[in-house]
Amino acid sequence: MKKITAILSFVLAFILILSPSGGLFTYEASAAGKWVSSWATSIVDSSVTLSSLSLQDIIPARSTIRIELKVTMGGDKLRFKFSNEHGAAAITISEATVAKTSGAGNAAIDASTACAITFDGNKSVSVPKGATIWSDAIEYKTQALDSLSVSLYFANSTYITSAGLSNARTFMGLRSIFREDVSQCYEPRINSAREVNIASGTITYHTTPFLAEIDTYVSSGNVDTAVFIGDSTLVNDTYLYFAEKLVNAGVKNVSVVNEAVVANKLLSGGTGLIGNLYGDALIDRFERDALDISGVKYIFVKIGLNDILHQFSKSMGADVPHPSADDIIDGYKTLVKKAHAKGIKIYFFTKSPWKGYEREFLGQTGDVVWTKEMQNMCDELNKWIKTNKLADGYIDCSPLANPADEYALCPSFTPDGAHLTPIAAIALADLIPVSFVGVSDSDIKTAAKIHKVNPYKEKNQIIYDLEHPTEAPREESTTKREENTTRVPSSGSQTEEPTTRVPSSDSQNEETVTRPSSGDVAATVPSYNGSESFTVPVISDTKETQKYNGTGVIPEYNISENHPATIGGGTGVVFMLVLFAVLTVAGAVMFMTLNRKKEEDFE
Repeated sequence: MKKITAILSFVLAFILILSPSGGLFTYEASAAGKWVSSWATSIVDSSVTLSSLSLQDIIPARSTIRIELKVTMGGDKLRFKFSNEHGAAAITISEATVAKTSGAGNAAIDASTACAITFDGNKSVSVPKGATIWSDAIEYKTQALDSLSVSLYFANSTYITSAGLSNARTFMGLRSIFREDVSQCYEPRINSAREVNIASGTITYHTTPFLAEIDTYVSSGNVDTAVFIGDSTLVNDTYLYFAEKLVNAGVKNVSVVNEAVVANKLLSGGTGLIGNLYGDALIDRFERDALDISGVKYIFVKIGLNDILHQFSKSMGADVPHPSADDIIDGYKTLVKKAHAKGIKIYFFTKSPWKGYEREFLGQTGDVVWTKEMQNMCDELNKWIKTNKLADGYIDCSPLANPADEYALCPSFTPDGAHLTPIAAIALADLIPVSFVGVSDSDIKTAAKIHKVNPYKEKNQIIYDLEHPTEAPREESTTKREENTTRVPSSGSQTEEPTTRVPSSDSQNEETVTRPSSGDVAATVPSYNGSESFTVPVISDTKETQKYNGTGVIPEYNISENHPATIGGGTGVVFMLVLFAVLTVAGAVMFMTLNRKKEEDFE
């Protein structure tokens, strides 16, 4: 009898192990799921020090901030990473929620979708200085390219010292003086919402306090993350346009996030008056901002230009290291070694043209001026990027150049000579081979086609004008196709030079690509004539904003057409100071008027 009991016990235990509720089966089922990063930003020290005085944005007590962003991967759960890396003291988030954004740019949410973000089951959390924390995983279904709003309530005044400067927009709402209710995390709109941002030259950077990363849990399927990392020439929507191409084609297993930082360098950290905004050297933040990103399998790097420019700048030249091109190339090799050690593929962008850029600083231009010496260093870096056999491939940015000057960007591609306009970001996204993230390009529609624009219209006109200098300007561009080359190294084989064609506006909505041999993939430059009346909005109002419907999304973040005249994001403080000054002047005028009236009455 004891033997029968023992046998039955063994059989029962075996059945439990294999049953849906048993340990082994459950472990394998949970192992099938995976956390991937669906949104991220690189956290920098967002305070500015002037004459030993630290200038920081402040969140007043009993205030709510709302962060609008897009996730590039859909799933069943979310978790959130918060950072106080540069704080001088602990910060306390009193309450946090996530909800679907209702419109864009107006701090509004669909309140019915709001869900509490918790920390070990609690609604509040204290983040120690220098630390980062993750929230609990919460059940929250999302689709790729969903617009979400993360609302954070602060019961106490809190300085913003740790923040990202891209990929989201933040609105600060003050509590109503007529009501005693506090948190607005669940409110459809927050009271007196004002955007928090920092202006630098021709670009406005949108401050994202404390929120560093959002992960999405995908319950099944082999999903991966592609990380874009670099300097301000990637602080734009290139990564979103690339993600949109994938989603539009039904690709659901690749998430795309952006960790670019304004004025970032490869080998050294930020220097100068606002150097802390430039972040740590990429080689130092590479592990945190790329290798440690959840689910990372692909890394796209665009860095090195500032290592050259800053050493020749009038404001920083004496205070920054002066690396040679070889020093920067050694830094590239270090990145490749670190990525490959973790089985991650790494690709480099060539340096985009920048002649004509003068780096506006504190309202003054001419801090950096293009020289052939500086260009020669850029050319050395580009040569290594195109010929090395260490990295997994590269993206050639030369199609963005002005045909009249190969060292300059096409005028429509830049607001200042170096940074990219939205139309240029579309063009750059289309220069990235989707094969780099393991996707076949046979069913991929270009970002330009999705948005019905022809990024190369102006370039084609310039080419035509150069070839026909005596002709009157044409209404419709026709141009001879120009040959260009992009090389993608294949594993274990000699690299070939497949041909890519610059688009001609006389083609009929089709792409011309010469296929490389041996399985290599050429970067594709779109060749078609899109709708000339279509405008790509950058920061949309409510009427322009629409949910992703499989045919296109409206880009909403990063480069702004409205540039504040001064550097600093403390708009609430500035507003109060201006209001105080106006009231003071008005009071003085009134006092003088009444006093004069009394004197007249006395006389």
